[in-house]
Amino acid sequence: MVILTESPVSPRVWELFAQLLDYPREVPLETLAECRILIAEISEDAAAGLGGFEAFVGGVSVGHLQEQYTRSFDMDESNSLYVGYHLLGESYKRSALLLELKVRYRTQGVEVAGELADHLPVVLRFLGVCEDRELAHEIIVEAVRPMLEIMAGKREKASDTAEADRPPSVPGPYDAVLAALLDVVRAVPVSEPQPLVITGAAGWPTM
Repeated sequence: MVILTESPVSPRVWELFAQLLDYPREVPLETLAECRILIAEISEDAAAGLGGFEAFVGGVSVGHLQEQYTRSFDMDESNSLYVGYHLLGESYKRSALLLELKVRYRTQGVEVAGELADHLPVVLRFLGVCEDRELAHEIIVEAVRPMLEIMAGKREKASDTAEADRPPSVPGPYDAVLAALLDVVRAVPVSEPQPLVITGAAGWPTM
């Protein structure tokens, strides 16, 4: 039996990041302030990065924030918020992951409507209510963290590459949210290997 090390991350943090990475319906200043306070003891860099996003959000309208969101996540596949897309591509393995996630959500009394089960805000919101520590740990370590690492690598590569006909990619405001989330996820301890129900069913290489 594997005994998991207690995570320093409160479930509330996952819920707050889910709200920040959902399509904005309002300017999320209260959510940002609460999230920044909660993660400050986990990662000063994460809190500072989120503070930069908070400063940006404080000076824009909801409409402008929605434009930035769409530009960041809907017009750039490398920044897609779908976990399975980054880990498995558009394949039967991703379909297996979606099905397995839905099953696991239901075991915790969670039903998904309006979005695919591997949409990052959906996954984070589930982590905020999941009472199965091993399941939550597996999702964080074997799914969320690898996805965010892949996305961070793509953003770094894009910022370092300048093509002849266009300047290097300019970081968008939501990049700070993703970077802060990655810093927080990296603080979750990696335990000894354990049976990986979801990742094994989906069939992707684990960390």
